[in-house]
Amino acid sequence: MIATIEVTGDDARPATDLGFLLHKHPDRVQTFATTQGTATVFYSEATAQRCRVVLHVDGAGVRPDKSSGVSPYVNALADEASSRFVVALGKVFGDTIAGRAVTRPDLVSHVWEVTITIAAVPLRSASSPADLFGPIGWDVGVARQPLSPVPWGDSAHGTITLRGRSTLRDALRQLAVLLPVLADDKHYFVDDDEVDKLDRLGDGWLGDHPRRGEIVRGYLKRIRPLTERAALRFGDAADPGAAAADDDRSRPYREPLARQRRNAVTELVLRSGARSVLDVGCGEGKLLAGLVSDGFAGRLAGVDVSVTELNRASARLARLREVAVWQSSLMYTDPRCRGFDAVVLMEVIEHIDTDRLAVAEYSVFDAMAPRTVVVTTPNREHNIVFGLADGELRHRDHRFEFTRDEFAGWAAGVAERYRYAVELGGVGDDDPKVGPPTQTAVFTRIDKEDKP
Repeated sequence: MIATIEVTGDDARPATDLGFLLHKHPDRVQTFATTQGTATVFYSEATAQRCRVVLHVDGAGVRPDKSSGVSPYVNALADEASSRFVVALGKVFGDTIAGRAVTRPDLVSHVWEVTITIAAVPLRSASSPADLFGPIGWDVGVARQPLSPVPWGDSAHGTITLRGRSTLRDALRQLAVLLPVLADDKHYFVDDDEVDKLDRLGDGWLGDHPRRGEIVRGYLKRIRPLTERAALRFGDAADPGAAAADDDRSRPYREPLARQRRNAVTELVLRSGARSVLDVGCGEGKLLAGLVSDGFAGRLAGVDVSVTELNRASARLARLREVAVWQSSLMYTDPRCRGFDAVVLMEVIEHIDTDRLAVAEYSVFDAMAPRTVVVTTPNREHNIVFGLADGELRHRDHRFEFTRDEFAGWAAGVAERYRYAVELGGVGDDDPKVGPPTQTAVFTRIDKEDKP
């Protein structure tokens, strides 16, 4: 297993700075024990203009023996750049993948002219390397490796060359995700932790990838509970029919529903004129981060019941500006949640048991009593478009899903009970028969001076 990473330097940034970023000195040959064999790192060239590092893994950790259960005949496991190679990559360059460069933190975000060459990549996926690496900015070259010594034609492996402009952190993260997808296999047990890992490695590039669904399924070995959880994380758990759609390579790219939803909510919040916004059920903080990116200068805060999600939100938002996040629930009144002009419940109410929904309504519309409340929730009628059976919900954690009439009735009842006006809308492709996939309601409080 062998790969090279080459960067080009300039007057402001010599290529040998790569050594600080990889934590490997250009003048040394270093070896590391990994579960996949001994990894060796050395520089075949190290000048201010060009620096090339080589990673070689001898594969001894996977060579078949009598007790391994792996056939000793014509076996490529010890040499192919699949998930085993990714494990070694993480062991050797883990700090780079995590975005750590203690002595030179400025290098983490530096964009290099990069050339990466990886030999013996298994090409078993239905998608080509160009399908997976091309949409994220790489020029992709593939040379199929012939079978030898007998000229039996090309093997199922190839040498991949990637050329483009990228940070080293993003480049290595993309390799860590896409090499196992190309191999269409992982050699180790995959569980819920792998969803979290995919989320970390895919930050900043996977969310907008036109083949995201295919990548998620391939990375998670098509284990449905895991792919469903990952789909929820990326905001499109409502699309179990994506497998068929991903096979249609002529399908035009569509903006993910989760992104459409965040954009729509951002627009509704900005249109309300709110100067302070509380995101209830903020998850990883993507809506709050989007508001910051769109120039919202007022007070922002987020609450969620999950400490894990709040930690991710804090990490995401810390890169932008100070935004308060804390653990809370709609099942009790929290004085910290009062005093905001707008409160957002984006894909929240469907996770609440119907017999407790009235408690959540009271917490928001009475205890918090903001000027504006923005609510989004799935439209159950649209589920048929995604191939769901009658009565099947979009995610296992949903307690219910409203039809359009049910949502309109619920919204009208809330507005009447708590003295709000309400305007209904939708997000996503509006099917003429079943409506849009996401329903929206914007509640505006009726003050005494607003009475007719």
